[in-house]
Amino acid sequence: MTSLFRFRLLPLCGLILAGLATLPARATNGTMPHGYGIASQGMGGASIALPQDAVAAANNPSGMALLGEQLELGLAVVLPKPSATFGGTTFDGGGLKAIPVPEFGYVRPLDTQQTVGVSVYGNGVATKYRQSISGGTDSASDGANLTQVIVSPTYALKLSAGQAVGVSLDLAYQRFRVNGVPDANGVEGQGYESSTGVGLKLGWTGEVLPGVSLGAMYASRIHMGKLKAYSALLADGGQFDVPERYGLGLAVQAPAGLTFAADVMRVNWGDLASLGNALTDPQPGFGWRNQTVVRAGVAWEVRPQWTLRAGYSHGTQIVSSDNTTLNYLAPVTPQQHLTLGATWKFDPHQSLSLAYARAIGTTVHGTGASTGVDVRMSQNWLAAAWSYAW
Repeated sequence: MTSLFRFRLLPLCGLILAGLATLPARATNGTMPHGYGIASQGMGGASIALPQDAVAAANNPSGMALLGEQLELGLAVVLPKPSATFGGTTFDGGGLKAIPVPEFGYVRPLDTQQTVGVSVYGNGVATKYRQSISGGTDSASDGANLTQVIVSPTYALKLSAGQAVGVSLDLAYQRFRVNGVPDANGVEGQGYESSTGVGLKLGWTGEVLPGVSLGAMYASRIHMGKLKAYSALLADGGQFDVPERYGLGLAVQAPAGLTFAADVMRVNWGDLASLGNALTDPQPGFGWRNQTVVRAGVAWEVRPQWTLRAGYSHGTQIVSSDNTTLNYLAPVTPQQHLTLGATWKFDPHQSLSLAYARAIGTTVHGTGASTGVDVRMSQNWLAAAWSYAW
């Protein structure tokens, strides 16, 4: 592919970024999906020690150094099924039938050691109930919509044949809206509010034994500007940050074309006042707890043109039972994901990857101050990505 073709891709990339900024994302590990990158999504999200595509900087920026020049365009379609029960009456939160979630990545080696690139990906949560629950007057139905877009320009350095480090500057943009829910001043219908923020991500990947690699990553908390229109609804005057996360990964290249990968990751939701504060605090929050996610997957190269994948992930429950009341707006209760995936390399440069994930439905029954309020969600996740490798 020529340099002219790369130049012509720039307007397309701009359109993708604009689309990411306006589309709602749906997640089940808090506001995050079960994995970034379509290939990784097919392996339960396992990715910290196994870079597979140009979205690798979302998982571990050092992985970019282990990839050749490539471009990735991906799209997931999420089919959510949220619901909430108040005093024995169940409300259907399926007003949003299908939610598109695009992603984009590009990797460019500068020489035999240095690589630059960018990964663009999203977080978020979206609900729309078919009727009013809170008693607000602004809308016939309650709901919430959070979209976070993260653009990660990345520099990675290969230290030796199997060792690499990397750093990403995480540039974030978010849009937030709540319908039908009055704030502390009795105001509702504030519409969309947005803010931006900056964070940092560090990573290392190293081959410690022949065919055995380890990975480590750390992503700082992204301090976002305040959502001023929601200063009386969200804690700390409308503060809504992206949480700190960190993890370790393992990848094993086995005989017969098999690759095994596993991650352990920690996400500190509880450190964010808007998410971690309890319902009974002076500034109420969602009562989310910090989360540990364990994910594992296998890839099998059946033949040079075909790779099949499967995976599983489990996260600790972040929605506490005594804080279910507000979580009908974001019932991110699933703890388990089952995934399948495949890649078809249909010519020497191009490939198509597919992934399917099932977030198994989980119900959290309200106790204490939230007695009588139960929240639940399950979802299906369908994704595809086109990749071009030079």
